Amino acid sequence: MPLACRLFFCRPTHGFERRSSMQPLSIRNVSIGEGSPKIIVSLMGKNAAEAIAQGLAALEAGADCLEWRADFCENVHDVRSMALDAASLRSAFGDALLLFTFRSTPQGGQMELPVPEYAELTEAMIRTGAFDIVDVESWIGDDQVRALMAAAHECGVAAIISHHDFEKTPSVDWMVSEMRRFQDLGADIPKIAVMAHDASDTLRLLQATEEMGRVYADGPLITMAMGRYGALSRLTGEVFGSAMTFCAVEEASAPGQVDISLAHSLMEGIHSIHSR
Repeated sequence: MPLACRLFFCRPTHGFERRSSMQPLSIRNVSIGEGSPKIIVSLMGKNAAEAIAQGLAALEAGADCLEWRADFCENVHDVRSMALDAASLRSAFGDALLLFTFRSTPQGGQMELPVPEYAELTEAMIRTGAFDIVDVESWIGDDQVRALMAAAHECGVAAIISHHDFEKTPSVDWMVSEMRRFQDLGADIPKIAVMAHDASDTLRLLQATEEMGRVYADGPLITMAMGRYGALSRLTGEVFGSAMTFCAVEEASAPGQVDISLAHSLMEGIHSIHSR
């Protein structure tokens, strides 16, 4: 039995509901995949106190979801301590949506963990009951991904499977195929982030998003083109099919993130036009 299973059990959570194929995910009264993209702000504090301060500011600014970035945490190798911090975050943020992410260095994060330690930490955080959504990086291998999908669904936690490419934007076919593969592995929300070096890169990302949503998706997607050329992709999800977007309050967690107040304003304008 994995250590995470011995340390923790699935505490009661809000869980999530997908009403039918191609319908949004409803979590804590937030409908992911309906209307404007829901705004995620990353918490990058080195300890719980810093993360809580960042999160309260983000909620005040209008964030829909808070992402706890464990790769910034000074106690990340101590699973029990991380679980206590997770409980503190849940207490501080009340009914806000919480997403757990350990972002590995090649995927844009601050550090790397061996796959067994990554899996142990992620499963332990799933089983705390503090989080509504978990991000699982696809590189850890299909067997580990499936195991974490099973743990998440057992505990009523929605699961993202993610891939980040900081060098390029792959072909439309590759991006669609990868998101379909994530669905097959059990993702509730497939996520693809790529680097845009020009406008044509952003167009390919948007085309892949639209095709995936229209033809293959059985739930919401998260896609984005990173960098200044890709900023548009972070704002037009309601039109092309990306259900959530990452915004900055004080510090961006990835290149091309838009300030949360500007994002709110621009996405409200897009919504008013798109919903006519």
